[in-house]
Amino acid sequence: MSRVISRSIVRIATLGCLFFGLVSCAASQDAAWGGELVARIDSLAEATLREGPVAGLTIGVKRGGDLLMVKGYGYADIENSVPMTAETVYRIGSLTKQFTAAAVMQLVEAGLIGLDDPMTRYLPNYPTQGHEVSIRHLLTHTSGIKSYTSIGDAFWLKAALLDLSHTEMLELFQDEPFDFAPGEGYSYNNSGYYLLGMIIEEVSGESYDGYLGTHVFGPLGLSRSSYCHEAQIIRGRAEGYEQGPDWLLNDGSISMNTPGAAGALCSTVPDLLSWTTALRSGRVVTEASYQAMATSGLLDDGSATGYGFALGVTPLGEHSRVAHTGGINGFSTVMAHYPESGLDIVILSNTGSGAPGQVEDRIARWALGMPLKN
Repeated sequence: MSRVISRSIVRIATLGCLFFGLVSCAASQDAAWGGELVARIDSLAEATLREGPVAGLTIGVKRGGDLLMVKGYGYADIENSVPMTAETVYRIGSLTKQFTAAAVMQLVEAGLIGLDDPMTRYLPNYPTQGHEVSIRHLLTHTSGIKSYTSIGDAFWLKAALLDLSHTEMLELFQDEPFDFAPGEGYSYNNSGYYLLGMIIEEVSGESYDGYLGTHVFGPLGLSRSSYCHEAQIIRGRAEGYEQGPDWLLNDGSISMNTPGAAGALCSTVPDLLSWTTALRSGRVVTEASYQAMATSGLLDDGSATGYGFALGVTPLGEHSRVAHTGGINGFSTVMAHYPESGLDIVILSNTGSGAPGQVEDRIARWALGMPLKN
């Protein structure tokens, strides 16, 4: 059983296509849409569940203000035969980072943080080992600080099961040698976003989850989004699974103190569709702040990283694409926006398989009229 929200979209050229005459926009208008695309997605989702194996997923697709579908497939809880729905709550992993980056930009707009300020202005006791690490370095994964998720098994044996304080978390990675001097390289970095969460708390005087509740979730009406505390009762929350050799297994335990501002939020597909629209429309940060988030960072040598502030900005073929993926014990996620066509795709899965990225690519190519990958 699945809960479905869908409607057909009228097949006419949008004003955006008429004004700009973009090839990508014209292609999207000629692509399958409405019931034809929903049927393709249904078949793709069922094949993903079967061949993964994948416990369940929820898929949301819209173009501009036109919602094509939000639909759940498979099971939110296999043991109790609870079906996945449009409103199922998932751990969203690193999609959390864009909420963190937006919170930082709100504080920048308020004059409380400077993007090029050294992080030690806010965390004076952090040992930067002779380097000057800016807030911008943390946002763009160019700080060179060792990412705690790359330290290895010794880290996970301690951090995964224990509710560590900030001080205890920092002790696990702060003395590790830098991977490179700040600004000289790019390496995806969970430590940087964990530190940004601490800076948000220091500057705002609120807890990270309290800040998001007051300044993001509440004002936007994202009632199914929250910090994903394990002990808290969260209505409709999915169980997580991992792929075994031939079958699914329950996911391993992890304290949600560990991902923190790098990956500890829960949300739903409808909330994330609302979020991405609000983020672009000036309801969360200014247009200038969003453009900073969605613009590729540059290394000191001038080369582009393909990553802004918690938003990847690498294209899909000829189509501009602003996207991010996420993964955390038992869950994998992706959300993508295609600016020229206004296409948004959000896919959340309660299996740590990486399948959402492949599914998103296929749906985008169908909706944009692109050839499929071989």
